[in-house]
Amino acid sequence: MKTPPIQYQRGWVEFYKLKFKVTPKVLIPRPETELLVDEIIKYASNVSNKKNGITILDIGTGSGNIAISLAKNLDYPGNIEIIASDRSSSALNIAKQNAEFHNLLHKIEFVKSDLLKNVKIYSQNPNSKLLIVTNLPYIPSYRIPYLDSSVKDFEPHIALDGGDDGFDLYRNLFSQIKKGEYNFDLLVGEIDYTQSEIALAEANIFFPKFKSSILTDLNHKQRILLVQNK
Repeated sequence: MKTPPIQYQRGWVEFYKLKFKVTPKVLIPRPETELLVDEIIKYASNVSNKKNGITILDIGTGSGNIAISLAKNLDYPGNIEIIASDRSSSALNIAKQNAEFHNLLHKIEFVKSDLLKNVKIYSQNPNSKLLIVTNLPYIPSYRIPYLDSSVKDFEPHIALDGGDDGFDLYRNLFSQIKKGEYNFDLLVGEIDYTQSEIALAEANIFFPKFKSSILTDLNHKQRILLVQNK
């Protein structure tokens, strides 16, 4: 009999020095994903201004670990609006439980949505900064059967499978951003370590006037896509 990952056995995981409930309905948060939180906080500190607001969209929130970590740690003098979306009702339910555990349910709007389809931004501040952060599924479909059994046999495939080359959901998100004319200032996304060339090429196609770059994780693997308004 296969043994579930220890995080599912005990029912929680630590992420960004915070405790999060996890079940097989959500992906187990990984340490490298903390880099996404770091980049959003770093950007916010650089544009710190009481007159400006910040709207953060966490797309594919899962357990809510990114949105909640930001709400807990973001020290910003202006108004902050955090919207976390997921297409899974089960994942959103867990995310809400985690937000309630950290007394942050009032600071985050949770939306059931396929990427941005049902997401509405309410900020009326023309100076508000729009930041998009996401850890979408990025494993190429053909690699799923070869993943470690602790991953492929227990974690939700909907949170792993990124299509033929692993970048299908990112292309869909980029398309929705462009069609919806979301005037974002920064997009931060976690990618597979093999996808840097694809990620940069697609970002340049959809957002040619933006600066795109790749950051490495603590294991020196190319892991984070940054798309920033010049």
